[in-house]
Amino acid sequence: MTRRLADALLDAAARRWPAALRDDLRREWSAELHVLATRRRRLRMLRFAASLALSRTDGPLAGRQPVRGPVGRTAAALLLAPFGGVAIVVISGIVMNVVVSQLLLTAFAWWTRAQMPLWTAMTAGLAVLLARFAARWGRRSALTGPLRTALGIMLPVGVVIVGIEYAMSVEGLVRAAPGLLSWLTFLTLVLWGAAALAGRGRVRAAWCFGVIGALVAADLAVVLTVVNQIPAGPGTIIDGMAQYDTVDRVSAPLWLFTTWTDWSFGLPRPTPWEIFLITDVVVTEAVLYLAITPYALAYVINAGRASRGEPEAALPPQASIA
Repeated sequence: MTRRLADALLDAAARRWPAALRDDLRREWSAELHVLATRRRRLRMLRFAASLALSRTDGPLAGRQPVRGPVGRTAAALLLAPFGGVAIVVISGIVMNVVVSQLLLTAFAWWTRAQMPLWTAMTAGLAVLLARFAARWGRRSALTGPLRTALGIMLPVGVVIVGIEYAMSVEGLVRAAPGLLSWLTFLTLVLWGAAALAGRGRVRAAWCFGVIGALVAADLAVVLTVVNQIPAGPGTIIDGMAQYDTVDRVSAPLWLFTTWTDWSFGLPRPTPWEIFLITDVVVTEAVLYLAITPYALAYVINAGRASRGEPEAALPPQASIA
């Protein structure tokens, strides 16, 4: 039974090679299999046959490597990277709280305005560091094609973020769903386009398209989340008091950057109270977008470049990220 299974694996392996090579290869493999069978090394015989069935067929015979190595490394990188992004957000938040509470609280009157810029800056710095590792992973990716690469990145990201939102609050997940789904969808399309451009050798265009597209995707997600949870003004006024909190939609394109900086950039909208309402609703999602996007872009662009067999694609000198 073991020999029959090994023979079937060898037949499957031989069929993957050009017809001119199949007979010679099959004879060589059968001879090796016969030696192992006579020595009653059944486990090794199966392992030998399975390794041939899983080997690449696009390189020299002496240089073939099992597919399971690259596939395993790719799967590990793409499954663990979203947790790295979440860890970046948590670590940056903890450091920000320590810095603000221990150093700025008693020394400066503007300490409250420093919280979000500090969190954003630390998240961006750690995100770029993760992106540099992701660039190396992308050059060794086992995924083929821009769409597969983009989906391979975003599916684990979606599962992790939805799981975190669900664990925190089911109601919170329902409220955040429109923005979250839009971000996952549009960023997948952006990564697809960036990978396709990089695969054609247009790396600079891939970075420009990726960065701008990622900013638009994150901004749209923030807008949808805020609109879904906070009504537009003006609210009902009774005895000179508004009966519910509102946010004017005129400043919607700035909400992502307002969340990252806690600032209205000198414009009349959003007002300080509107900024407080906006950040209270979407601050976690906005910082997560910032932590995850750099490594996703670095991965797809380097994977696309590697598919052409071109030299290493480095990160841009100053990475703008969403």
